Amino acid sequence: MLPFRRPHRSSFTRLLVLLGACVLAFAQWRGWIAPPGQKNAPPPNSESAQRPSSQPSSAKNGEWEQLADCRLVEERSNDGDSFLVTQGGQNHTLRLYFADCPEKHRHQYNGQRIAEQGRYFGGLSEEQTVGAGEAARDFSLGLLRKAPFNVLTRWERVYNSERFYGFVTTAEGDLAEGLVARGLARIYTKGENRPQGRTSSEEKARLSELERTARQAKLGAWGKHSSSK
Repeated sequence: MLPFRRPHRSSFTRLLVLLGACVLAFAQWRGWIAPPGQKNAPPPNSESAQRPSSQPSSAKNGEWEQLADCRLVEERSNDGDSFLVTQGGQNHTLRLYFADCPEKHRHQYNGQRIAEQGRYFGGLSEEQTVGAGEAARDFSLGLLRKAPFNVLTRWERVYNSERFYGFVTTAEGDLAEGLVARGLARIYTKGENRPQGRTSSEEKARLSELERTARQAKLGAWGKHSSSK
């Protein structure tokens, strides 16, 4: 009979890493957290979690609804593509269709996402990518503070979070298009057909043309690295 041997410490460490990876994969599969390439919902102790979005009882999930005269609610988790708004006495946290802005700060969970965003814009450093995210936040929030705006949504949740996908239209036009046209967002996240408007493929084609122009002019994040083409 062979003598019993205790597992080597390095083997035990690898086992713990493997177990952690399995738990993470299961959580992503269950929708408790967003997979790589998508934003996570705010942590439970965030300000937005204390003031969750509410869906009007008159609206059925999946049916488009136009929210007029929306206003921005100042909240620290607001960024270029996701923000808290109020309309008709109710608060809603929105996430733009089609456009994904760079992260506005680095934390322990978004390093991989920042690296992906940096590669998209031609090989930006982490600092450059976060700088572009701050610029995107300033553009979107500055625009939304100027005047009331309209939101078109079908109340589709972003994973299991309190956020809803939507189109945002300001006096200057569609916000997602404005971000892409200024080199402040990549064409990356869920899209949707507009009711009585452009299809998802038509909108992506329009955004691609806006992005091509921004890249050639080295606008926004496209101008932060010499290798951007």
